[in-house]
Amino acid sequence: MKNKAYRSFKKEIQRKPKSYYEDFLKVCAKVEVSSAKFNGKTLPFQYQPMFYADKDIKRFEYITTTLTNILKKVVEQYLKDENFRKYFGFSELMHDLIMIDPGYSMPFPIARYDLFYNFDEDYIFCEFNSDGTSGMNESNPIEEAVFSSNIITALSQKYNLSYFELFDSWIDKLISFYEEFSGISQSKPNIAIMDWQGVSTIEEFKVFSSLLKKRSCNVVIVDPRELRYDDRRLYFEDLPIDLVYRRALTFEICEHQDEVKPLLDAYQAGDVCLVGPFRSHIIHDKQIFSILRDEEKTAFLKEDEREFVRKHIPYTKKLSEPEAEELAKANKDDYILKPTDRYGSKGVHIGRDYEDEEWSLLIECIEKKETYLVQKFIEPPQVGCVHFKKELPYWEKYNYITGLFVYDGKFAGLYTRTGKEYVIASVTGCKIMPNFYAKSKKKEKEDER
Repeated sequence: MKNKAYRSFKKEIQRKPKSYYEDFLKVCAKVEVSSAKFNGKTLPFQYQPMFYADKDIKRFEYITTTLTNILKKVVEQYLKDENFRKYFGFSELMHDLIMIDPGYSMPFPIARYDLFYNFDEDYIFCEFNSDGTSGMNESNPIEEAVFSSNIITALSQKYNLSYFELFDSWIDKLISFYEEFSGISQSKPNIAIMDWQGVSTIEEFKVFSSLLKKRSCNVVIVDPRELRYDDRRLYFEDLPIDLVYRRALTFEICEHQDEVKPLLDAYQAGDVCLVGPFRSHIIHDKQIFSILRDEEKTAFLKEDEREFVRKHIPYTKKLSEPEAEELAKANKDDYILKPTDRYGSKGVHIGRDYEDEEWSLLIECIEKKETYLVQKFIEPPQVGCVHFKKELPYWEKYNYITGLFVYDGKFAGLYTRTGKEYVIASVTGCKIMPNFYAKSKKKEKEDER
């Protein structure tokens, strides 16, 4: 990796290996008692951080702004163009929910754009998480623990190091959407953080709940089936709810529509502020990649936006298209199969994992081919991460995927997942890597002159 801070980290580890092994154990102890949990278990993590320089952060800001503008145009086109809507093939209920005006202007208030980033212009998007976006509690607690380590203290002699705070910065935006919805400034709304009971991200909700309560907001963590709608107010037990921070995914809401009718009725009537709105599903559904890649369907984009898509969105088509099925069968090592609307790694198949006959049979056995995508396989970038054996450091190569948190259309922070496998979708079997913004103190002094 062509990164000065990374090389400085490696050199410093080798200078005092035993000392930094003990440092590593102290960091492990801090992570163990932190909120960094998934399904109740402490998240595996890398002691080795990912370091980003000014040029990387500026590139992330450009990527975020450019892609957000493109995706907002897609949503606008969906809302006004009946013919464009047909490309998505959403159910009647899904479409009706999408068409409801949420009462504020941003169609996807929070998102995470996941991409393979090589520290240059050669980056490729993997997916857009704009419906139930998570990961903040996987990044920040680990970054906080590593940031307090001796190795970071040592590197701070050469670099100004920092990480992107992801909780309070999102709460600021969350409240601002409610204020746009209600017309009330300096609000302290009653808030429901909403997802299905038993989800793996409950620790993240607890962090948000604690921080919101410090701002004098009443907060409850609820299952959408626990809400009731009465006299133009949405309630959890006896608490009237002003703002719902929705984490339950749209397709799951649709699957349980009869059980969540109070929520849907309140949203339809404009009696509750729902962040995020159901229209965020337009860009969360993975078929957005196939639509963006089809220039006949996206004539509303400008030429520079089309070029951005050509360079950074991989070839993607619905499996139901004959060309796509034939291509996937004939070139299994070059393609993956993805369901259009699931999360994690559910239903994702990588051609390289199968023998030729198995792969062809898998494709033939998919009954609803319009619900699956054929996508170009992209080799993940790799980074060397430090480990210790008998107190001695050694480095192993890991694949990694980079997530750009996007709050109200702006770059807000980073998420990095590493693994020995393809790290495409799931945290399972992966390790979270801390992300630090590294500014050279020497360069800053030169700039001051």
